[in-house]
Amino acid sequence: MDDVMNEDRWEDIVSSFLRSKHSNELKSYLDKLFKDLKKSYEKLGFFKNDQIKYIFDARKNKPLDDQSQYDFIVAQLRALNEFNDKPQHVDILSLLEDVFINFKELNEKYDVNRWLSKSSGDAKNISFGTHVPKLTHSAIKTKPIVSKNNKNKAGLITTSRVPFIKYDSVASNAYSQIREFFSLELSGVSLYEIFSNEENSVLRSFACDECQLKEWNSGFLQALEVKDLVIDPLLKQVYFPISKAENSYHLLSQVESSSLSIEIFCFIEKKREELASLTLGTRSGFPKVAQLFVTSGKNILSHGNVSQLNAIRKGAKYLFSCQPPVWHSQLKPPIYTGSFFYELSRNYEVKENIQYLSDFLTRFENLQLSIKDPKRMRWLVQWVENLVDEVLVYVKTIQALPSGWSAIEGVKLKTAHQVLLDCYRQDEQFLEMKNSSDWQAVVIQDFANWLNNRLTKVNEQFTPQDSHTKLWRTIFKDNFSEGFDIEGLTQEEITV
Repeated sequence: MDDVMNEDRWEDIVSSFLRSKHSNELKSYLDKLFKDLKKSYEKLGFFKNDQIKYIFDARKNKPLDDQSQYDFIVAQLRALNEFNDKPQHVDILSLLEDVFINFKELNEKYDVNRWLSKSSGDAKNISFGTHVPKLTHSAIKTKPIVSKNNKNKAGLITTSRVPFIKYDSVASNAYSQIREFFSLELSGVSLYEIFSNEENSVLRSFACDECQLKEWNSGFLQALEVKDLVIDPLLKQVYFPISKAENSYHLLSQVESSSLSIEIFCFIEKKREELASLTLGTRSGFPKVAQLFVTSGKNILSHGNVSQLNAIRKGAKYLFSCQPPVWHSQLKPPIYTGSFFYELSRNYEVKENIQYLSDFLTRFENLQLSIKDPKRMRWLVQWVENLVDEVLVYVKTIQALPSGWSAIEGVKLKTAHQVLLDCYRQDEQFLEMKNSSDWQAVVIQDFANWLNNRLTKVNEQFTPQDSHTKLWRTIFKDNFSEGFDIEGLTQEEITV
């Protein structure tokens, strides 16, 4: 706690904060001034002079390493004043005087003592809370609400579950700097929390005396005071009665918890950054997560007009699906079919490749005409190989099931297909069946028969020839060697 109240460290934090505000406002003013001046010179043809053109070239003409933006712009204006040729309506000396005046005014504005005195007086125009009605509608006048409910309900994500609550603030953009001032932190403790104690002394190093320090603390404390709750019609607080006897109701549109929204937002953004570092910068998504925009558009001021945390989220918040889980069919082995290949007929990838293959074969009825052209042959082989890949995926999936499923009574699956799909079955009858039959040849032939059957179903004009069957067998055998390599494996290896 002593570290949190360290006056020297707070002096550095507050001074740095105001310096950055001074620098940003000065830079914005100077950039606009120089940009408008550049347009005047360029429009009137003064860029014919290479020296003048160089002064306005932001890529080539840059400040020195130890030169501030202010000193750089002043130097460029003085350089422009040395030229006799100038636009008639441009008075460089007058512009220089405006720059000096603006710089002096900003120095006075961001003098720490002066800024704290003014801001403590304006702090009463800011409201803090966990729940922000303006997130329902930006025109709502109702002040933020501070949730004091510390009860946790099982299965529900509520504001009370947030370990370190960030309080949101609402005020017009005229007081945006004061809102940011309250969010300054030291060791995880913000000025919002510190100003709740009117006797704090974190700003003592800036005050002229104890009386002024007390005045500042009193002023900033006004922002933390609970404002009178005024209901606005735009809140759409619709209550649906549940039990008249118990005076129970269901609130159809609750007030948004900005503190909970920022916690979820920061969590998702942090996880995305972690995932991006593992995927070479690819932005990864989360399943079933939607974005809802309270405010949108390029004008970031519209986000801040709603609330400070809404500006940090750039008007967005994440919504998670609360739908019940979707029922997925359990994977079952093809016990009641003679050939497992027909189980793949419903697969989208399989149907698509068969359609491509059918169109190709219909266009070139004579298979030999297709094979003689190397390019056409490559397409033909590719589509069949795609089908073989789908078969292999299916086979590996079924092989991962607990062994012995083919030993039940009434199984209709061919013996050769049982050997392939239930390859880890170890009973004597099965081993004898595997060793005494040429089951691979049966599987190869059944693939060719299945493919011819599917092609005929897709296009009745297609008539399979012996050359088709032979080609299907050859491609399947060459590409399905991994599926046939089942010797010496154990059940543990396939399930890893």
